Amino acid sequence: MNDGEDVPAAADGHPQLGSVHKNGDRRFGIRGLLASVYAGRGTPQASNLYRSTVTEYMREVRVGDELRVEWDGAHWWASSAAGTVGRLTWSKSLREETAYVPDGRSPYDFNDGMLHVQSVTVSAAGEVVNCGGYVVPDNYVPSDWPMTPMPDPSERELTVMISVPVPAKPSEAPAAPPRRRRWLERLMGR
Repeated sequence: MNDGEDVPAAADGHPQLGSVHKNGDRRFGIRGLLASVYAGRGTPQASNLYRSTVTEYMREVRVGDELRVEWDGAHWWASSAAGTVGRLTWSKSLREETAYVPDGRSPYDFNDGMLHVQSVTVSAAGEVVNCGGYVVPDNYVPSDWPMTPMPDPSERELTVMISVPVPAKPSEAPAAPPRRRRWLERLMGR
């Protein structure tokens, strides 16, 4: 994806994840687990923050940082020691129910926690413009959440069965379909 020469200083030596975005942004960091695994363990993933809410404090965020997450009654906000960094993209309806744990409590049903930054998005100018990771709620007790097993890679394989049709014998060959008349011939009555 990238060679050592074009890794910006803001990436702190972490590899590029994915391809270059249309606007020139690149994501660097640690490949994490699937979002469903994090949520099933009670530590939901935050893939990024709403870009329109990101503040100047985002420029100082690095992979491995911990950002404070707080619920204000409508949204979750991430902040560093310097100030508010931005708003998480989660919908408040996730507090009540989620597909990740259909018969259990929602992993998003918490007020405060800590965002463990696993990736940063770096602009073409070399500035950190976004981040993502997973959130560990305050008072989190791992035993309250059943350990979600790691997905089995073999379940992701696609098996395709190809069968070659046996050619029909000349006596069994289907009759050719009748020739369709063109619309102009039908219009002219021919």
